[in-house]
Amino acid sequence: MKTNNFFRHLTGIALLMILLNNSCQQEQFTSDPAKLPAFSSDTISFDTVFTTLGSATLFIKIYNPHEEFLRITSIKLAGGQQSHFRMNLDGQPGTEFKNIEIRPKDSLYIFCEVTINPVDPLEVSPFIIQDSIVFLTNSVSQRVLLVARGQNANYFPDKSNKAQVSLLDLQGGTLRLDDPKPYIFYGIVVVDNGTLEIDEGTNLHFFGGITAAKDAEGNRFFYNDGRLIIGSNARILVKGTLEKPVVFRGVRLESFYQNIPGQWSGLFIDKYSTGNEIRFAEIRNNLVGLYLDSLAECLVDKCKFSFNSYQGISCYAAQLRLYNSLFHNQGQQSLLIQNGGIYDVVYSTFANLGNTESAVQLSNNYCTNAPFCSVFNKHPLKAGFTNCLITGTAGDEFWMRKDADENIGFEVSLDHCLLRVNELIRKDYFPDFKTKYGMNCYYKNDLDSLFKNISTDDFSLDSLSFADKKAIPLGMHPTDLKNVARDLQFPDLGCYELK
Repeated sequence: MKTNNFFRHLTGIALLMILLNNSCQQEQFTSDPAKLPAFSSDTISFDTVFTTLGSATLFIKIYNPHEEFLRITSIKLAGGQQSHFRMNLDGQPGTEFKNIEIRPKDSLYIFCEVTINPVDPLEVSPFIIQDSIVFLTNSVSQRVLLVARGQNANYFPDKSNKAQVSLLDLQGGTLRLDDPKPYIFYGIVVVDNGTLEIDEGTNLHFFGGITAAKDAEGNRFFYNDGRLIIGSNARILVKGTLEKPVVFRGVRLESFYQNIPGQWSGLFIDKYSTGNEIRFAEIRNNLVGLYLDSLAECLVDKCKFSFNSYQGISCYAAQLRLYNSLFHNQGQQSLLIQNGGIYDVVYSTFANLGNTESAVQLSNNYCTNAPFCSVFNKHPLKAGFTNCLITGTAGDEFWMRKDADENIGFEVSLDHCLLRVNELIRKDYFPDFKTKYGMNCYYKNDLDSLFKNISTDDFSLDSLSFADKKAIPLGMHPTDLKNVARDLQFPDLGCYELK
């Protein structure tokens, strides 16, 4: 019995010694100046940041690669309280932190943001802002560079308009946007009673995002802010060029946001608006690139629509002339036509990748009580597609819906277009499609031998592209999206001519 107690005591002492030893080890911090923290990067670089607008949040990882504990004596912004940059460590904001401990093989994160002060004297725009985070460990100093490229801008109509509706009555005149500095739109901006003219090289950015509001009865609803509406008595003239296109996009310019949809709401042209022209423009990263309401009329020539949540262009009983344009990476349709209208689509490329919706979808009616769809608006449809390339990864990249009422006009023609169709030509849909609607078209259900490089969104034609020399000459459209002259006898399908 005594022997057992003796061994129990020995065991207890041994365990205590182990615990004490571990405790001592835990408190052993290296003071070796050769043993320092490692960083995931030596630079935190912010892309273009507009003055007064905060940047995206970036981070750096601080890692202890050693077997001993590290104590970082201080972590501080070199610019201190005057720095344009801000940092956050473990949820705590500040310009300096002291005695930060990191366990062996463990890590921590520092999060950084930047805001550029517009009252600072600016000789040029864009401009560079720099600072650094200074680390002191074992009497050794280390630095991580902070770099931001800032740009001054025009705030339109002003920053207080966020989540508000602003009406700009032009009183029959013209509002011209021609400043080389970008324009940042806040809220919903309605232009009416005049002409909005946008010169070549102008950049328009929209401060969007989910916004809460209340209707007339006090019911709360949500919508995506950041919208430009051209009123019924107004028009828009976009005068971009090949060298200096007009760009419509969100306010985030960091590379991470380049291909992110839904950052703003879109460009809307209200019912009855006529004389609208959009040339050499890029419309991207919103919900709907361009929306045309009832009887609105618009010319779109040599434009690009990409990375929009829903449609590149959505039309409701509208009139659209669409030439030499490129659509890719839409969340749903590239071109959606509902409730009829008049459409002329020539030399355009619809590359629908990564979704199950048709690239081009059209109908001469519109369901007003979805999802039941027992009530429809109906309007005649007249749509012509010539020399277009309509393809993608869905089973049918061209889709039609015809109202049962034969008195509702349904005139659809496709001439020398490349199409991907499957279910559309079944007997319960349009079994006569190839002979009645697309008699002179080419049918190809894959993407092989079409584009130069889909993975980099390069939809120019491959050197051995199937679309080469498949179009018919059209004297009214002598050049492609890049102003390359089209072959006078054997031009190519889509927005790009192969040279």
